[in-house]
This record gives sequence, structure tokens and C-alpha cells, in this order.
Amino acid sequence: MKYLKPLLFIIIIVFCMGTSYEPNYYSSYSPVFMLRSEMEQNVKLEGPKTILKPGKIYIKDHLIFINEKYRGVHVIDNTNPEDPTNFAFINIDGCIDISIKDKVLYADNAVDLLAIFLNDDMTEIHVSQRIRNVFPEMLSPDGYELNWQEKQARPEKTILVRWDKK
Repeated sequence: MKYLKPLLFIIIIVFCMGTSYEPNYYSSYSPVFMLRSEMEQNVKLEGPKTILKPGKIYIKDHLIFINEKYRGVHVIDNTNPEDPTNFAFINIDGCIDISIKDKVLYADNAVDLLAIFLNDDMTEIHVSQRIRNVFPEMLSPDGYELNWQEKQARPEKTILVRWDKK
């Protein structure tokens, strides 16, 4: 009997305190991770690709740069506006924003900021500067962060580069 009163008191306190339970929300997207070394080596000039998920558009001289969300930048020759030519793609994993000043393309490479030197005829590019960990890790398109299970399953030394629809 003497143990019953303290036990009852503890039970009442626990019920009165309630819980701070928040429901778990899950994104409709799956995270895609890449090793930092692979992400850094993957910035390169490639042949033209089909535009699937266009983002921001930037016009510089006779060229049009169209961001392909999370993938890179399409380069379109607009010398003849009646017949623009999609002639190159700059692969930049995790890229969602671009800007250009003079002959330098500035782009985000997931959490890094890149300065990419562009030559006049766009036959090659050169990453002239990389500033690591400038940007926060990106949220999913529906606004969620990585959940607990995704954080636990994340491979070591990886960067979140995009979110794919489940």
C-alpha cells in the first residue's frame, strides 16, 4: 500500500504532462546521394540533351542557358532566333540556380558554389573556383528534409544532389 500512492502519483503526473508527439511526414521524393569526389569530377561539358525539367533561363550574347533542375545547364545557340540550336549540356549535379558575368558561369553544385570559365566557342569549360559548403542541404520539392530513416541509411561522405519522385 505504501508503494501504491507514489506509483499512482507518478502515473497521474505522466498523464497530465501529455506527450509532445508530432506525426512523421514523409516526402513524395527519394533523396539521391553522391560521393563528394564523384560530384566534383562530374562537372563537364557534354553533348546536347533533351530539356525535361527546365528551371531558370539566362541569356548572354547569342547564347541561352537553361537550367535543368538538379542536373545541369543546357546551352542553346540563338544566333538564328528562328531556329535556335541546342548544342551542349554542362553537367552539374544538384544545380538549381545559375548566373553569368563576363565569361564566368556561376552555379550551385549541391552545397558548393562553382565559378566555371566558358571559352568563346563553348568547346570546353574549366572550373576556375569551387567554394565548398556554401549552401544548406536542399529540401525536397515538397518541402521536407531527410527523415530519420533516410539519415540512417545515408552512405558516409556523400552529398545530397537531387530528389527523385518515388
